[in-house]
Amino acid sequence: MGHRAARRARRASAPAMTTSTPTTTFKPAPSQWSVEEVTAFIHTLPGCSDVAEAFRLQEIDGQALLLLTEDHLMTSMNIKLGPALKICAHINSLKNQ
Repeated sequence: MGHRAARRARRASAPAMTTSTPTTTFKPAPSQWSVEEVTAFIHTLPGCSDVAEAFRLQEIDGQALLLLTEDHLMTSMNIKLGPALKICAHINSLKNQ
């Protein structure tokens, strides 16, 4: 088997990469997360790693995270609209798990 064919065979047998939200890698339930776990979660969201520290500074734990709105993020935490909307979309997906 040639190098290319071997590479194709390895790729075909490898598990498929998914583009799901990173929420599935975090345990326990989001409402039980510590401030550090919330900060780590926000850090994993695409385009939001630079605002993760704001969650630590504001002491946002899992319960507080699930209560946040776009308005909270933009006014109290000075997060721009784009990242605020992305974060809220991920928060909503956590609520629906």
